[in-house]
Amino acid sequence: MKKILLSIVSLLSFSALTAQCSELFISEYVEGWSNNKALEIVNPTNATIDLSAYELRRYSNGSSTADPATKRITLSGNLAAYSVKVYVIDKRDSTGTGQEAPVWDTLQNQADEFICPNYTVNNVMYFNGNDAVALFKGTTLVDIIGKAGEDPGTVNGVTSTHKAFGWPLISTSGDSTAWTKDHVMVRKWGVTSGDTDALDAFDPRTEWDSLSPLNFSNLGTHTCNCGTLVGNKEIERNEKFNVFPNPSNTGLVTIKASSEPTDVSVFSILGELVEQTNVNSTTVRINTSELTKGIYFVSLSFENGQKITKKIVIN
Repeated sequence: MKKILLSIVSLLSFSALTAQCSELFISEYVEGWSNNKALEIVNPTNATIDLSAYELRRYSNGSSTADPATKRITLSGNLAAYSVKVYVIDKRDSTGTGQEAPVWDTLQNQADEFICPNYTVNNVMYFNGNDAVALFKGTTLVDIIGKAGEDPGTVNGVTSTHKAFGWPLISTSGDSTAWTKDHVMVRKWGVTSGDTDALDAFDPRTEWDSLSPLNFSNLGTHTCNCGTLVGNKEIERNEKFNVFPNPSNTGLVTIKASSEPTDVSVFSILGELVEQTNVNSTTVRINTSELTKGIYFVSLSFENGQKITKKIVIN
């Protein structure tokens, strides 16, 4: 009898787990410094899911609605069973400043897809800590970070001076740390489905672990009670390169890349192209003897679509 009861309990537990691992949810949230913003979505099911049935929405600054034109974006493609997909804001101009500042290379390298390059066209990925971010399937809420209609930068209608405009609410939690601003959040191991109530109180500490704002190492793989879910990157290989000497006063800079780049460009700090060359080697040498002293940017393009930029100093 004991074995039968244990079998029934095991079966019920498995059935509950299967029911929980039955829909997409957001497994990682990146609200790092500057434009380092990303979302990781996980498919914990045993079937490929058509992403065109889903959309991301942003409820900005306490709004209870998301403008269909600029604050909603329909996803595309398929997400394989037991897989994750990483969306990164599309800011890759190495010379960009302010709202156009580039995403750091370490985050660009984790991207499966770059979205929302233009704020006026669509600004779903421009969340900054006090914006609720939601995943919908049609008109059905699948998951949400934050609370629609609530601005966590205010307490009883008054702008708070004690926290940095993010959840959890200091008025109810006593926690003066804004987890949703200048942080990376990873869903806890025991979470197997999304938050489907847009209006309930949101305390990230219950379902999320908090990391430093530039810790992107967890992106691309998520481990939870549904199993270990891995990425299926459209960008299959993360290229890299080294520059030396840097700073340089020798009149020559050497670049060693992980694979053969298709293009090497050098820009001034003002964004002016000062040198460009096509190469057929993983080692590139650039004559800098005619460049004035100062800061420059070296940008390498690769066949897999990656573009990586690094700063060099010419003394």
